Amino acid sequence: GSPTYAADLASVIFSIIQFPEWKPGIYHFSNEGVITWFDFATAIKEITGTAVQIKPVSTSEYPTKAKRPAYSVLNNEKIKNNFGIQFKNWKKSLESCIQQIKNAPE
Repeated sequence: GSPTYAADLASVIFSIIQFPEWKPGIYHFSNEGVITWFDFATAIKEITGTAVQIKPVSTSEYPTKAKRPAYSVLNNEKIKNNFGIQFKNWKKSLESCIQQIKNAPE
């Protein structure tokens, strides 16, 4: 999949609202790049310097009630083409998110 940083989503929505011409439709947004949940957890560990063990598990080892497709990456081409929006890479956005959390007052 592709993670979505809420701050990036808010920025994209704001850009669309300000766009001079409204182009109705259904639009998808997620940050650039494709990763697994294991990759995401590993990146968080690396960025934060947390000393934890992360064990990958297969989809069959993690059953859910909801049926999920094996490959579920959103297609962002329509929003890029219609509004000229540049997407940030998921890892850059994850780094920004973690920095925001670290800098937040307790």
